[in-house]
Amino acid sequence: MNSPSLIKDLYLHIPFCTGKCAYCAFHSGLPPPHPENYVDTLIEMSRPYLSSLAPLQTVYCGGGTPGLLGVEGFKRLSQAPFMILDKDYEWSVELHPTTCTPLLLETLAKLGVNRISIGVQSFSDATLLACNRRHTAQQARDAIALARSFIPDTGIDLIAGLPGIDEMLWQKTLEEVIALDLPHLSVYGLSIDEGSRWHREGRPSPDPDLLCDGLAVAAEMLTAAGFERYETSNYAKPGYRCKHNLNTWRGGDYLGLGEGAASRLGRQRCDGFGQITTLTSLEDALERVLTHLRLCDGFPLETLLSRFPILEPYREAWKKTLKAFEQYGLLTARGAPTTRGYEVLDAITRAFYSEAEAFQ
Repeated sequence: MNSPSLIKDLYLHIPFCTGKCAYCAFHSGLPPPHPENYVDTLIEMSRPYLSSLAPLQTVYCGGGTPGLLGVEGFKRLSQAPFMILDKDYEWSVELHPTTCTPLLLETLAKLGVNRISIGVQSFSDATLLACNRRHTAQQARDAIALARSFIPDTGIDLIAGLPGIDEMLWQKTLEEVIALDLPHLSVYGLSIDEGSRWHREGRPSPDPDLLCDGLAVAAEMLTAAGFERYETSNYAKPGYRCKHNLNTWRGGDYLGLGEGAASRLGRQRCDGFGQITTLTSLEDALERVLTHLRLCDGFPLETLLSRFPILEPYREAWKKTLKAFEQYGLLTARGAPTTRGYEVLDAITRAFYSEAEAFQ
């Protein structure tokens, strides 16, 4: 895959937020007086790629807080020249609970948005306040119910390891989520990233053992409730996996538009601020293949080697590595992580990279 194919997956970054969460290091800022004008920026950024766009199979609006684009902004966005949708498209929009208004949700549904992800993170008011989340637990509950009344495919995000959430409260949170019978749920482990307020204040990262315990409890409870852990941090009921993110983890191309949006086109990776890195054919193949280790579908070695013949020299070494991790109980027979495997997935991935480096 030395050159990009037609682009079918699009990420749109809306960099507006009313404030910074304490753990957030993402690129964002206060919305301007007329946030709908940001669509003009997206259109201008898209112009070099219009001839390479196929009807889009997925569009993902992330942030920031995309809801701050507003009703008029989303109306303008739906008419942008790059918004040519495939007949079986998925259009996802991330929303903050306070932006889930009847007018915005009705507008999104009419424009064709068919998937919503609400950033809830916690149902503890004390924890939300400590994180500067700028919403209450009840506002989150109300937002979920309202969003589902317009767009049934509405899921939420939670964060494990937040301050004030002990084992009992975490279990209670998961029980509440399970009772909601949502189609999709993302559960992330708290990280204190450079650039966040908590990092500047010197707040320590969560105890890794306790964090792993919390994520393991989530995996156990959610899978018992009928969710499929189809990726490291993502759970879905049958038929509700996020297609946009699956394309990324399966090594597909995607175009990012917006101030903080990254792209992956052919052997080029763009960080969203104009910095382009051109990978070698080997680097490109390794990166696209090893993200499959994140997925419950497993690591289809023969299929991947057929797709990327440059990796053929690693066949036997990778077979042995897969078998070894299976014997350790970290991967299944098809190469999918076990619950314990997900806890050490970075180490598993590094082992495959090390095998490749040994041949160079």
